[in-house]
Amino acid sequence: MLQFDEPSEILGAVLDQRFRLERVLGQGGLSAVYDATALDSGARVAIKILRAEFGERPEIVERFLNELRASARVDHPSVAEVYEAVRAADGTPYLVMELIDGSPLSARMNLGRLPVAQASGITRSLLEALAVAHRSGVVHRDLKPGNILLLGKLEETTSVKILDFGIALVVDAAGGMQRKTRTGMLLGTPGYMSPEQIRSIKSTDPRADLWSVGVITYEMLTNVPAFEADNEFARITKVLNSEPTPIERIAPQYAHWGPFFRRALSRDLAGRFQTAGEMVEALERVCRGEWLDAPPGPSMSPPPAGASVPPPHTNPQAQGSMPPAGYAPVAQPALTPSPSALRAFGTSDTAVSPGSAALASGLPEAAPNVQIVQPARRSASVPLLLALVLAAMGGALGFALGFWVGRL
Repeated sequence: MLQFDEPSEILGAVLDQRFRLERVLGQGGLSAVYDATALDSGARVAIKILRAEFGERPEIVERFLNELRASARVDHPSVAEVYEAVRAADGTPYLVMELIDGSPLSARMNLGRLPVAQASGITRSLLEALAVAHRSGVVHRDLKPGNILLLGKLEETTSVKILDFGIALVVDAAGGMQRKTRTGMLLGTPGYMSPEQIRSIKSTDPRADLWSVGVITYEMLTNVPAFEADNEFARITKVLNSEPTPIERIAPQYAHWGPFFRRALSRDLAGRFQTAGEMVEALERVCRGEWLDAPPGPSMSPPPAGASVPPPHTNPQAQGSMPPAGYAPVAQPALTPSPSALRAFGTSDTAVSPGSAALASGLPEAAPNVQIVQPARRSASVPLLLALVLAAMGGALGFALGFWVGRL
């Protein structure tokens, strides 16, 4: 079985007398991925090799090889194809996959906030692929920026390829998302996993994937982690018990997205979008500037009564829409992200982007045209009659003092 601490250690090796490993494409706690050449045809493919420390555990190998079965059931151009799932003659488990010329979404997020057109286009592409997967009975369970590849120009493309269907079940068999491998790498990505998935990965359904899409979309638009924390344990606690900062406090120009995210990131399953198709429909409405209805069940807490958010007419994309009751057209103080918002987190193939200069300074990317409303200062007032009495007493006292001084 091939053994390595660093994937580059086996570059040039021939795997199973079939594939020469040419270049490292990426690595994680479970596996490493290579650009490889097929010796018989010269074709270029991607090879994913399970790390040797997991290769002797049959339940992990079985789930790793099952990724082929999961991906094979999803026939969609936005899902990376897996051609073979093989155990080499020396026992090394590996997958032969489509070689994709693309960059991870995490790399685009590292450049700053995505324009709403690009962010919403990527979200739509993800949801359309997930709709096909879910109808085929396949749940991804590990959507994150590191396993979503963008095709084309990084700054403008909305075409994607989703990698690693079924890999979350391999992570679970290998010890769960908080385990560290022999090389010190963490398994799993808590920041993008739904609350119910953190509690039990085996009992999750398609709505877990929709939660992950909601987190990714929130971060594309705000450039701030949805669940900001100093470590993964604290992040898990936040996912289970807290809500992301309402988007209107970070990017006021996207205030009309608030109900969308309260629905997408509802901890109550009944309050969340129930299907990818339903989420696409809501996305299209929000992109037209419409306000969505509140989720039907307990969900992310809405802004408190009287919360200050810009009215829709300050947002060019929200022309003609009306905000829900309780929103007041006054300015919201800008939220300055803490230092941890500017750090990458998660496993090695996941990154959350540093804030743009505008965001780091505490200012919205495009300052909305809102009026700052401040209460007028209240000055102390004295009733007129009391003022006259005090003035008369002061005059009498002054006269008495003057007369007394004159007698001396």
